[in-house]
Amino acid sequence: MVSFSSLSSLVAALAFIGSASAVPVTAAASSSSAAASSSAASSSVISSAAPSASASSVSSAKASSTSSAAAVQSSAAWTIPAGWAIAPSACIAEGTSGRALSWVTTSSSSMTVEKCLQYCDNYNMPLAGLEFSGECYCGNVLGNGASLNAKSDQCIMNCNGDSGRKCGGPGALSLYVSTKDNAATLSADYTSTTVSLPSGWSSTGCYKEGKTGRALDGWSYSGIINTATCINYCKTKGYSMAGLEYGGECYCDNAFRNGAGETATTCNMPCSGGPGENCGGSNVLQVYSNPSLAPSTTISNGYNKQGCLVEVAGRALTGASFTSDSMTVDTCTYYCRSSGFNYAAVEYGKECYCGNSLANGASLSKYSNQCTMTCAGNKKQNCGGPNALVLYSM
Repeated sequence: MVSFSSLSSLVAALAFIGSASAVPVTAAASSSSAAASSSAASSSVISSAAPSASASSVSSAKASSTSSAAAVQSSAAWTIPAGWAIAPSACIAEGTSGRALSWVTTSSSSMTVEKCLQYCDNYNMPLAGLEFSGECYCGNVLGNGASLNAKSDQCIMNCNGDSGRKCGGPGALSLYVSTKDNAATLSADYTSTTVSLPSGWSSTGCYKEGKTGRALDGWSYSGIINTATCINYCKTKGYSMAGLEYGGECYCDNAFRNGAGETATTCNMPCSGGPGENCGGSNVLQVYSNPSLAPSTTISNGYNKQGCLVEVAGRALTGASFTSDSMTVDTCTYYCRSSGFNYAAVEYGKECYCGNSLANGASLSKYSNQCTMTCAGNKKQNCGGPNALVLYSM
């Protein structure tokens, strides 16, 4: 017979054995679960690593594709504001001696193409250029050495207010041109304008103002003008030369005065009454002339007018000469005839020369178009010009 104490000992032993064997089983299960979990995790990492990278790659590719498509769509969707177009040379170099577009300008930390074009529209300008991300320039023509032919690859800077558009770069303009009537007279390279001139008139160029006074001081007026209105005004006043200056000033005369006659390159201000036309600039005149209206004397004191000749080094006539602030053709021919010379010539408004033959290589075949100055003593008579003389012979 087993005693109660023996039975108790046996139960305790069995309980201990059961407890001891239960721990490893639980641990094994736990370990197995961890291993499975670890294996699953490892499998997940491995099996999902490739797909994950692939998915990432696909996702990235899609994003890239979407981004690229968006950029293309953005570019395609962007519309140039009405009334404007990208110039044939979309990016040009700045002027070499000043701004390419010099009429009006503005700048902004939020500059966009649209803002610049609107700004230039407000001044009815046919050309607009953006530079250095935030600068906007407007003008009537390209000046100071700039031209459509002077292309640049430096329009690399985004607009301050629109990273999707370029606003020029260092020394380079993103150029736009108006599609309205104000650009109709632009030359092919945008450096000048062409206008319909009254019959008999032609452009003689751009000239600096006089050194001691007005280059053309016969008559003048200012206001809302264009080329034709100035020319017609001078014509009705009896003058053969018309000069437009500073956008809204008109000057008339029959010759350059006060040391004027030096050419210039800055006649780029639009006319106040014709934005597609140039009306000179600051201290420079766009000059037009009609030689048929120039005052002239064909016969004087027995001398007959031969024409306008090029003056030469050493003088064409070397017999006698004098100058006078009251010079006229008749005064000169009288002087030369009284001195017994066959030729008489007036030059530079107040100079008179006499001789019996043309000297130092001068020739009747060497004609000049510079006899544009009236006589100091008679504005109705022509007294040659700079290095040009009106020749009379017996």
